[in-house]
Amino acid sequence: MRDRKINRIGILSTLLLFAVITAAIAFVTYRSTPASAQSSDLAPAVVVFSENFDGVSAPNLPAGWTTTASGASLPFATVDTIPDSAPNSVFTNDPFQGGDASLTSPSISLGNIRHKLIFRQRYQLDYEFDGGVLELSIGGGAFTDIISAGGTFVTGGYDTPLVGGSLSGRQAWTGDSVTYVTTEINLPVSTSNQSIRLRWRFGSDPMEGGNGWRIDNVQITNAISGINSNSIAIPVSGPASVYPSEINVSNQPGLVTGVQVNLTNFSHASPDDVDLILVGPNGNKVVLMSDVGGANAVTNLNLVFDDTAAASLPDSTILSSGTFKPTDLEPGDTFPAPAPAGAPIGRMLSAFNGISPNGNWQLYLVDDNGSNAGSISSGWSISVQSSPDAIGLQATGMADPYPSQKLVAGVLGTVTKVVVSLSNLSHTAPDDVDVMLVAPNGRHIILMSDAGGTNEAGGLNLTFDDAAASSLPDSTTLSSGTFKPSNYEAGDTFPAPAPQGTPTGPTLGAFYGSAPNGLWKLYAVDDAGNNVGSIAGGWNLTLTASTTACDFTLSPTAQSFPTTGGSGSFGISMPSACSWTATSASGFLTVNSSAGGNGDATVQFSVAPNFGGPRSGSITVSNGVITKTFQVQQPSGCPTSVSQSTVNFGPAGGSGAIAVTAGGVCTYLATSGAAWTVVSSPSQTGNGTVTFNVLPNTSSNSRSTSVFVSGQTVTINQAGASGRRFDFDGDGKADLSVYRPASGVWWVLNSGVAASYFAVPFGISSDTIAPADFDGDRKTDLSIYRGGVWYLLQSQTNTVRIDYWGLAGDDPIPGDTDGDGKADLVVYRAAELNWYIQRSSDASVQVIQFGLTTTDSPLSGDFDGDGRMDLATTLAIGPDRRICVRFSGNGSSNACPYFGLPEDVVVPSDFDGDGRDNIAVFRPSTGTWYTSTNPATNYGAIRFGASGDVPAAADYDGDGKADVAVFRGGVWYILNSATGTVRVDFWGISGDVVIPAAYTSQ
Repeated sequence: MRDRKINRIGILSTLLLFAVITAAIAFVTYRSTPASAQSSDLAPAVVVFSENFDGVSAPNLPAGWTTTASGASLPFATVDTIPDSAPNSVFTNDPFQGGDASLTSPSISLGNIRHKLIFRQRYQLDYEFDGGVLELSIGGGAFTDIISAGGTFVTGGYDTPLVGGSLSGRQAWTGDSVTYVTTEINLPVSTSNQSIRLRWRFGSDPMEGGNGWRIDNVQITNAISGINSNSIAIPVSGPASVYPSEINVSNQPGLVTGVQVNLTNFSHASPDDVDLILVGPNGNKVVLMSDVGGANAVTNLNLVFDDTAAASLPDSTILSSGTFKPTDLEPGDTFPAPAPAGAPIGRMLSAFNGISPNGNWQLYLVDDNGSNAGSISSGWSISVQSSPDAIGLQATGMADPYPSQKLVAGVLGTVTKVVVSLSNLSHTAPDDVDVMLVAPNGRHIILMSDAGGTNEAGGLNLTFDDAAASSLPDSTTLSSGTFKPSNYEAGDTFPAPAPQGTPTGPTLGAFYGSAPNGLWKLYAVDDAGNNVGSIAGGWNLTLTASTTACDFTLSPTAQSFPTTGGSGSFGISMPSACSWTATSASGFLTVNSSAGGNGDATVQFSVAPNFGGPRSGSITVSNGVITKTFQVQQPSGCPTSVSQSTVNFGPAGGSGAIAVTAGGVCTYLATSGAAWTVVSSPSQTGNGTVTFNVLPNTSSNSRSTSVFVSGQTVTINQAGASGRRFDFDGDGKADLSVYRPASGVWWVLNSGVAASYFAVPFGISSDTIAPADFDGDRKTDLSIYRGGVWYLLQSQTNTVRIDYWGLAGDDPIPGDTDGDGKADLVVYRAAELNWYIQRSSDASVQVIQFGLTTTDSPLSGDFDGDGRMDLATTLAIGPDRRICVRFSGNGSSNACPYFGLPEDVVVPSDFDGDGRDNIAVFRPSTGTWYTSTNPATNYGAIRFGASGDVPAAADYDGDGKADVAVFRGGVWYILNSATGTVRVDFWGISGDVVIPAAYTSQ
């Protein structure tokens, strides 16, 4: 599955419209006399068509808009969710099945100037498989993709080609735009004076889907970049009154892709006298008109200069308003300074293509003959179209950018055919232009070099296809069409980072068998000076791929080597035009032959000696799409043994060590199979010890992993964590519970189920209660101790277990001393100061002497937080009380600090939730609890209870902290640590033994 995210951001349409218009107006500044107000259609960014879809009620479309749908796609419809401008946007879904949907605009009439389309869109579509495109119909003709029709993206262009669905192979919007984005497109010049229709089209494949596609705020404006409406007076002879007249263009992205100039209200008694040049921000100049129209007076003509016009201005017949090519009928006219000296850079406005659009554009006008005058009374405007995709060739050497790159992704198989298109190519001397295409794997060919002679060409669309009928002409004028790659002068130089050396081949077939995915690069160079040009519309790449064309086999596919290593080889069988790479995936394998090539080959490799355990490695061979593996096996070079095959740990974890026996030259590094077991020892040689740490297991479930040592495996087992003390129902909370000696009945109020309790007769009046979790199910088991005999009612199986452990007079203190998650049978024999422990993990017996005097009282608690019960005692000495702890983690003692008074009841519990029981006492005379993490440095005091109360601290609210609690003749008072509130419950009667107080001591 692919990760997707959807953000919801809406922008008011009025703000958007204001921002667009404001930004457009901001492009224009004047350096000559102030401009008058301009209401003409030639003003910048005049809107000629607009639709925000807000004038209808969802799901209706505005008048003239139509939609179609097939498969699982829904027709486009207005919706009031996530609009760019409230209340509506138009939407279609992205189904998890195949589908196709389209949205078509009404017919839109455009005037005799260039235009641009701006709209807002938001999409979340299955990347590379589902996507949307924009198509254009001109004059009622067939719909074609906006780029194929000659449009260029300014912002928000297509993302990548699709590899599935009804639009497979086409550049499209796909993936996740995250929020609304602006798409701006220069409409092709062929739309001028035409009626057009726009069609947004969506296609999906039959698998995954997305959220869908939203479109809002569609506008078509003129493409006027700036206007200077100040009148230009033309004298009877010499420069015009404003010389030059200037328009400043700013904030346009990319490089110039087209220029159109509009003169408004041109009048002259003899137009043949008028010479007019346009100078770009970089100083390049083009003659717009010179010596045209004869001596025929004209008044208030609107003249548009555009390379795409059908005709030039007439030489001697009368002029009329219209669109014309730049027309210089008498080259060599003089323009006084500050006009730039020298000849024009070219005859066409396309000579400006490829330069930066931003800066001052200047109009220089001269009357080169006396007696006649005129004016351009309403000034002039300029349309400078630009695109980030444009490639400029404005100087000798490398193009801008160099290279131009296209990322191809998601294409399955290897390349079987490549077709390349250069859009809107112009140059004043095409013979200077050299273009190279480079595939992601480095293969490269020359698309064109030294073609077309010195014949200026503009607005060409050149497609390169090996199947074309002919090559580009060598010395005659170029024209649009489909051609074979054409290289008329081998050995042209392409500076780095272009690949050096001889091209891979003379045709596009050189790319056969290449991996399609990655960066394809186009390097363009002008190899001679004094001429300029561009590939203003950028370039497009069409790839055909096959998943079987470059399939291959390895022979053999595996080989075994002795511990001493050695060398070997295997063969690759592959079609000759297909490329491959061979890479070692293992450190002990080295590829000694070429790491890449074409067609059949033999790969030579070497295997290093093995001073460790048995190992396997591989060499991967790939054709860029399919990867196959050659396997190498090698036995252990070290007959190593380990001291243990299994090591067991309790829930608290801990450290472990394994002795390793190995030869003197055998090097090994232990590794762990799980993150909770961390190897701490470094790489070793010969006999050694592997050390590791096992982290605490907070889960109730046991777990296992392995430590690997030079081919040997050591199993690590760890028990699950034990449950809460005095938790009889396993809900993680201590339960209110009492033992009634008179009847031998245990009364337990379950905290896990409201109003649920049980009363179980289990014991007699002389028994000592000894509750604990003996079976490891995280529930406290009923247990009594009777003169050396243990009676356990195990909650896991509801069976009675009888064990003989201890003597009459011993104190039962059950607890998990071995960390296996089960309480062990433990008794304290005060007369000997001995603790007798029967470990549940392995049934072994421990006898540990610990205590101060024979009058010590035993305690139960885990004071070091290792998940195992520590041995502890308390003793009143004079006016003080001492508490002694022997830590299970390292066997050390706490030196028996003084803490409390003789009257105090010792109540060790984890009051702060750090996993360690605190040393704590309850002082009946004042009802005060004193707790400490270190009696030498700190203690806390809580007033809760009264004389005669039984302290019964336990975790009743399940927050991991023991709650202060007392039992008073059948009434429980509990201070909840989670909320700080007091809970009062009635459970039990006077004379009952309070079970949570079973292991307190005084």
